[in-house]
Amino acid sequence: MIIDSHFHPLSLAKRGMMPHFEDIYGIAVATEPGDTAKMTEMLPDTRNIFISTGSGPWVLDGDDFSGVNDEIERLRKEAELFSSDAIGECGIDNHWKYGSPEKQMELFMAEATLASSLGLPLIIHSRDADREMRAALSSSDFKASAVMHCFSSDDEMAKFVLDRGLYVSFAGNVTYKGNECIRRAAVMVPDDRILVETDAPYLAPLPFRGKPCLPEYTETTLTFLASLRHQDVHELKEKVRNNLASFMKSDKSIRKLSTV
Repeated sequence: MIIDSHFHPLSLAKRGMMPHFEDIYGIAVATEPGDTAKMTEMLPDTRNIFISTGSGPWVLDGDDFSGVNDEIERLRKEAELFSSDAIGECGIDNHWKYGSPEKQMELFMAEATLASSLGLPLIIHSRDADREMRAALSSSDFKASAVMHCFSSDDEMAKFVLDRGLYVSFAGNVTYKGNECIRRAAVMVPDDRILVETDAPYLAPLPFRGKPCLPEYTETTLTFLASLRHQDVHELKEKVRNNLASFMKSDKSIRKLSTV
């Protein structure tokens, strides 16, 4: 069974890539309103895959964006209609500078509040935004259980988010040359807070970098992380699987996974 805490089936489908979804235990992640409906329709009738509802900061530049309140209401209706398992991905991106910094923060905090009100975990996108993310997570208004997806900061930021009870998920970029800061973070994250993802079809790990990423590439990332952390890869995979179930506050499909 493939463990992938963050992948994008709609983006995979656009590239003509259709993995064996029945073999995946993970989260199919939305990036904008409407994604949840499309993913629910395309994914097989399996209990292995959680489905999220969310809007990333990129929607601020979209023609359909009519304001944060309208966006949150659309997300709430979609999450309730399709019994979503999580909210996100959402967050702050200073690399591409979508919208304005103020609007990015407003949308992110509104989705965090939505997740808390629905009792759902939150999937966080944070790119070149440690300062803003520290402020958001330190706010008394932030009450959601959350994961830092595709962690790309350093060990100090990892400690900060861990101290606030978040999970930390590593993607293929942990294998890239020059990302020593991410590797330091990967070493210090405790066994009960680490997750692994592909962000497929993006960020394929070495030696697949530059090619479209597939959920099965988590096996490569897991092997890399196990070596880095001086752990048995099978034991690490089982911990990651159990962490995913714990993060989602569910034993969804866990009884079906007789092996790791």
